[in-house]
Amino acid sequence: MSVRKLLPVALLLAAVSVRCAGSPAEPIGTVSVTQTTSTTTTTVIPAVAAGAIGALPIGTGVASATVFTFGFTTGPSGGVPPYTFQWNFGDGGTAGGDTPSHVFPVTGTFPVIVVVSDSRGITAQTLTSVAVRSVTGTWKVGFQGGTAPAAESIDLVQNGGAVVAATNDTANAFGLGAGSGSVSNPRVLSINVTFQPAAPLTPFAATLIGTVDNTVTTWTGTASGYTGCPCAFTATRVPAPGVLSAPSAKR
Repeated sequence: MSVRKLLPVALLLAAVSVRCAGSPAEPIGTVSVTQTTSTTTTTVIPAVAAGAIGALPIGTGVASATVFTFGFTTGPSGGVPPYTFQWNFGDGGTAGGDTPSHVFPVTGTFPVIVVVSDSRGITAQTLTSVAVRSVTGTWKVGFQGGTAPAAESIDLVQNGGAVVAATNDTANAFGLGAGSGSVSNPRVLSINVTFQPAAPLTPFAATLIGTVDNTVTTWTGTASGYTGCPCAFTATRVPAPGVLSAPSAKR
């Protein structure tokens, strides 16, 4: 083969050699790379706190009459809600729910406890105390208005929701008397008494209806049947309140 024929072939090989040596490689495909980062967060669950509870009405209740309603003054917290509630009223009674009601059938001072449970069954408890008395005792009644006497002593004996009334003091202006009555929610006391005054006065019936205060030491309301009444009255317990109703709560 002549030199003239070989020259184009040599020039072609030289060009191919130069491109392979100085040019970057042609891409042959693509690869996707995904990087995943994992993060772990730790949450601390606070302990269950039972909160604080109170009772309405405020003050001392009357046995077999006052309906106490209990509730939270500071709600429960912590744990994993929702919460459930179990109440123990200290007299053998129990209840559930967050606002139960209860009537104490006997006198005493009762620790009322609620156990709060979260959804995992973790518990905490809180308590309050409730004082309950009866109206048994001697009440000195004073009348305002009308022509009724300045004062009248009435002895009361409470048995459950019923009350027996008697005036045994011969110094009473209306003489001896006897009757009955009742107590009802929250501290309402009502009695009817038939008096047997000395001659020439004739027997008569009188009614006293009123509300006992939140210490169960003062009774105020309206009297009827007495001379010059209806009229207002105020009665106070004698002697000292603590002597009249010894606690008889079940322990």
